[in-house]
Amino acid sequence: MARTGSRSTAHNGILVAWLAAYALAGLAWAQDLTLSVKVDKSTVALYEPLMLTLTATGDVSNADFSRLEFPEEFVVSARSQATNFSIRAGAVERSLTLSFVLIPQRTGTFQLGPFTIEHHKQTFQTEPIEITVEQPVRPPHLKPQGERFTL
Repeated sequence: MARTGSRSTAHNGILVAWLAAYALAGLAWAQDLTLSVKVDKSTVALYEPLMLTLTATGDVSNADFSRLEFPEEFVVSARSQATNFSIRAGAVERSLTLSFVLIPQRTGTFQLGPFTIEHHKQTFQTEPIEITVEQPVRPPHLKPQGERFTL
C-alpha cells in the first residue's frame, strides 16, 4: 500500500505543479496588451463621417492614449470610450475601446496611423490604414415639368 500512496502523492504533486503553471500562464497571457485599429469603410465621400475604432486588450491599466493624432485633413466630430471586463477560464481579461467619428475635409488618399500608445515603458503600435476620400456623388439636375420637379 505504501507504494500506491507514494505514487498517488507524486502524481498529485505533478498535477498541482501543472495546474499552477497553467494558471500562471493564463494570468500572464491576460496581462499582455494587444492593440488593434479598424475603420467602417476605406473609401468615403468628402464630409461623410468615418468611424475609426481603436481597441486595446489585456492589461490596459496605465496605458497612455494621450498621444493619438489624426491628420489635419480629418476633423474629430465625436469620440467615445468603452471598457470591458471579464473573467474567462480563471483569467481576467480587460479591453478598452476608443471610437472616433472623423469627417474628411479634403479629397485624396490619406493614411490614418500608425497609432502608438505607451504602456509600462513599452510602445505598442498599430498598422496604418489608408483612406480614400472622393468627391460626393452629385444628385441629378432638377428639371421643371410644369409645376413639378423630377429627379
